Amino acid sequence: MFSKSQLTLLIGAVLSAPVAYAESTEVDEHMVVTGRDYGYKADTNSTAMRMEMTQLETPGQVAVIDEQLIDEQRASTLGEVLKNDSSISEGSKSTNRERFYLRGFELGSSSGFLRDGVQHWSHYRQPIELLERVEVLKGPSGLLYGQSAPGGLINMVSKKPTYETQVNVSQDIGSNNHTRTVADVSGSLNVDQTLRARAIIAKENKESWRTRFDGTSVDTDRVVGGLFIDYDINDSVMLSAHVDHTDETGDLDNGSRVDENGNVIDPDIVKDQNWAKTDNKVTNYGLNLKANLNDSWALNTGINRQFYERQRTESDIIADGENKFKSSDRHDEWTFDTAFVDFTGDIDVLGMNHKLLAGMNGVHYDYKREYVSHTFESADGQNGFNKPADLDYRNDDKVDHSKKKQYGLYLQDLVTFNDQWQALAGVRFAYDKDISSKGVEKTYHNVLPKFGITYHPTVNSSIYGVYSESFEPIGDVSDKDDINYGKSQKPKQGKLYELGSKIELFDNNLMLSGALFQIEQENMQITEDLDGGATETTQVGKQVHKGIELSASGQVTSALSVNASTTILDAKYKNDPSREGKQPVDVPEFTASVWTNYAFENGTDVNLGVFHVGSRYGDSANTFKKDAYTRVDVGVAHTYKYDEKLDVIGRINVENLLDTDYLAGGSNKGVVVGEGRNFMATLEFKY
Repeated sequence: MFSKSQLTLLIGAVLSAPVAYAESTEVDEHMVVTGRDYGYKADTNSTAMRMEMTQLETPGQVAVIDEQLIDEQRASTLGEVLKNDSSISEGSKSTNRERFYLRGFELGSSSGFLRDGVQHWSHYRQPIELLERVEVLKGPSGLLYGQSAPGGLINMVSKKPTYETQVNVSQDIGSNNHTRTVADVSGSLNVDQTLRARAIIAKENKESWRTRFDGTSVDTDRVVGGLFIDYDINDSVMLSAHVDHTDETGDLDNGSRVDENGNVIDPDIVKDQNWAKTDNKVTNYGLNLKANLNDSWALNTGINRQFYERQRTESDIIADGENKFKSSDRHDEWTFDTAFVDFTGDIDVLGMNHKLLAGMNGVHYDYKREYVSHTFESADGQNGFNKPADLDYRNDDKVDHSKKKQYGLYLQDLVTFNDQWQALAGVRFAYDKDISSKGVEKTYHNVLPKFGITYHPTVNSSIYGVYSESFEPIGDVSDKDDINYGKSQKPKQGKLYELGSKIELFDNNLMLSGALFQIEQENMQITEDLDGGATETTQVGKQVHKGIELSASGQVTSALSVNASTTILDAKYKNDPSREGKQPVDVPEFTASVWTNYAFENGTDVNLGVFHVGSRYGDSANTFKKDAYTRVDVGVAHTYKYDEKLDVIGRINVENLLDTDYLAGGSNKGVVVGEGRNFMATLEFKY
């Protein structure tokens, strides 16, 4: 994909900037964690990395999308937040759930997402109103989190109680009868400010811009509530508690189908029946304890339970042009328990500083399902058909029940040799146990290393190299006609090789970063046909993703803030006769995003966003290709200072200003059709 000369120039651009800057800057300071934010720039990413580390100290790429940017865009879904990082591509939204790819690898619901640095079940639309920022950890994260995709992880950081009283109430009114009301109240509950709390509630109602074939609307209603409490037991120990609940009911829209010529069939029409719905209820609660044990060592430990109940009734056209239909009803329950204990130390030995992390974490996953389905023919099904009378999950005479247990012990050391050189080394000893619905048990033992080295030409720049690994279990061969039927399968293994650099400019207000990476995923299953109708499944398959990333975040001037990124990705299947050299689904070769804010002195802010997504394939056989597109979003806001404590903010956002036609994630059996020009008006009170 890249010529030798192009690649050489890009490598030079990424790696040489800090060195060039060093020629005019003396190195006479040791880096410290400042925790400052400038515009969209965040200095630290300690939540996801499980220990205090600045961006410059981190050997790898961590993109941070902060609360200011989320608020300016009035984002209400995780996809609307993650569009600001070019390494993320969106997949299908069937069954009203968002799916994502990071550096070309799909993020699993149980292993691809974190909340406050802890594994989080993400099989539903995440409550953005509860978050202060979203961190994108790029590359394998097996050292700290065990089972995960090699592309990386998404960490959602919750809002925290504040010492001073803060009240934020906002009302959104937008296209398609979209309304959202959010109230956020925070502050101390006693005079000493040792007890603090934050309560958030949001209610959202929205109609889809698409309508059903019978002209009826497709609606979604969602209520989110959260309570966060911090209590200072003494000057060294803080106990935190949290609980949040999401209740969402919605009509199903499983996307539009595509004909054999690649044309979308009825892009404005939803073919799901008016009784196809989903009802999601998610409760998340837990405790966390942080303690400074002495001047060098600290403890961070916590437990969390997430309970998710879903009832979903589906209708689906099996084949266009044929009157074949499928309907189903199911009830699912997931219980996701997590626990962790981390000890962090900051000590000096033989003239070297060591930031140490020693900890262990565990996940217990429990899943139950009841399910019934019907397949039938109907001459008038295209014009709607009634829900079958006996379509009720309670008619299932059995309950599928599966369990998983994951444990890991990890050790990590960030060594600072001097003002210019640092090294990071760590290892995880992982134990995982899966119990299928049939009672079959499988155990895995993995040792996952990570190594990184960082050179600082100046106090505000770094060049790094890093190697890390990940793993994901694979089910045993289940086809009885396969000659390897029942054979145990090794986990898929991911390996990252990355070089990158970072530099802070304009008095450390702007962060520029770049990376060159290669990720290899091995032990992928390949099934080949044999004579006599038999098949053979082996694990010789491989994916190789090579890429370049560039990003900028922060303030260019006191008035202009920018968050921008671009990714060039060459992702291919290897050692697979049916997919050799082909691209994975929904993975573009080129992606770019830019969001800017210009603040005038009179209290008016203007936003401009440009989001480009390259062409992508909608299937692994690469027969259906979606065209590249560029979407332009704009916004304007004015802040009226009623008094020294109260701000009144009015905002208008226009998404897809140029009314561009485009296809987002999904396959030819259900592709997401991009929405045309739409509006959002907001009135916000901040006290």
